Amino acid sequence: MYIPDRGLEPPEEPEAPDPTNGASEHNTDYLAARSTALRLLGYRGRSEAEVRRRLSPRYNVQTIERVITSLTEQGYLDDAAFAAQWRSSRERRRPRGKSLLRQELLGKGIPEETIKEALEDFDGLGNAYRAGQSLALRLAGEDFTKFRQRLWSLLQRRGFEGSVIRETVRTLWQELADPLNGGVDTETYEEQNQGSE
Repeated sequence: MYIPDRGLEPPEEPEAPDPTNGASEHNTDYLAARSTALRLLGYRGRSEAEVRRRLSPRYNVQTIERVITSLTEQGYLDDAAFAAQWRSSRERRRPRGKSLLRQELLGKGIPEETIKEALEDFDGLGNAYRAGQSLALRLAGEDFTKFRQRLWSLLQRRGFEGSVIRETVRTLWQELADPLNGGVDTETYEEQNQGSE
């Protein structure tokens, strides 16, 4: 309050934040970008590169980097966990070969080193077997040439290597030829123990 007879100057009042001020605008952009990123992560896990790509048309680089850093520190973004989850999901629902999984993860922006770690103990034969099992059952009455051709094509499209495909086709064909002994070790107990004596 100003008192003229004492010769005091009126005190300066603090300025109210200007809504058009740059800092406030950056904070609003940050909150909106963070909200968008969290909404994206609510649908499914995503890599840092995916979130960056989805935010880039609407927000500036500094805002995006703030959001990425914040979400990474809070554990919402983790490329290693995302790669492991992607692999696990593919192995359960729609098995693929190692090379195709690698291509998918590269497309999601996962670094090469992280991909190597995620695919370290990959079971190509087990995944190929699961990928081809239902088609093999549908082809049960076909001759071996058609069986092999159709199964080979499916497994090749799914990214499996030739040696893995060959072994999988052989295993599935043998199981169909002898369903009671398919995939079961046929050595008797005595034959197994003779080798140990």
